[in-house]
Amino acid sequence: MRAQLERWGRGELTEDAVLVVSELLGNAFGHGAGPVRLSLALHERAGHQWLMIQVSDTSPGFDTEVIRARWTRPSAALSGGGHGLLLVGALSRAWGDRHHRRGHAVWADLSRSVA
Repeated sequence: MRAQLERWGRGELTEDAVLVVSELLGNAFGHGAGPVRLSLALHERAGHQWLMIQVSDTSPGFDTEVIRARWTRPSAALSGGGHGLLLVGALSRAWGDRHHRRGHAVWADLSRSVA
């Protein structure tokens, strides 16, 4: 991932991307079902670039709204999981979960303005 971001000229995204990938892969291996797949894609529109990180597995997924609701109630947040996704949310301009016929994919968009 580091090498690919350097090839794309987006090395400044590396540290945030490493944290997001680590969390998403950790969740997939810890709570999901294999095979687990990671994909990276760099998108650009109107002078703005963003990195799409996606981790997919064959588990049924989860409800992102339940996870986000925990963040608004500190006592609930302490009692369950989802702490790593709070980090993903803080580092990403957007993130979510897509369900598909063979499982689901958790995605996150990271961005920096093009200089």
